[in-house]
Amino acid sequence: MSSTTTSSSIFSLLVTISFDSIEYKQQFLKDFKPLADYVKTMETDTLAYEVLLSDNDPLKVMILERYRDKENAYLKIHKSSVPFLAFRPKLQAMQEKGHVTISGNSYIDSGIGFGDRLFPPGDDTSIH
Repeated sequence: MSSTTTSSSIFSLLVTISFDSIEYKQQFLKDFKPLADYVKTMETDTLAYEVLLSDNDPLKVMILERYRDKENAYLKIHKSSVPFLAFRPKLQAMQEKGHVTISGNSYIDSGIGFGDRLFPPGDDTSIH
């Protein structure tokens, strides 16, 4: 373990998905939304779950996923949820047909810096 790694077990995935057409990107977003809505309301140990749209490539998105821990929040809860199990084959089919390419990595928080800045309710600097 390096000196910048702490005992924090916050687990993150940064996944980049490239589409071969806008139509497949739009289908992905349509298919992903019910999963994201479920995660937001039902998976309390999922700290962040968001699709980020590239500002310079209309065929690229990144998924930011942050979990309280890898073993329970990600592997046990998230990956076995009914919405995840319904969504994943749709993305897999696009991938097998060559309409998307997926790359990414997983990370453990170092304890240096911060992952989100929370603003008081009603503060107009808050995005949410």
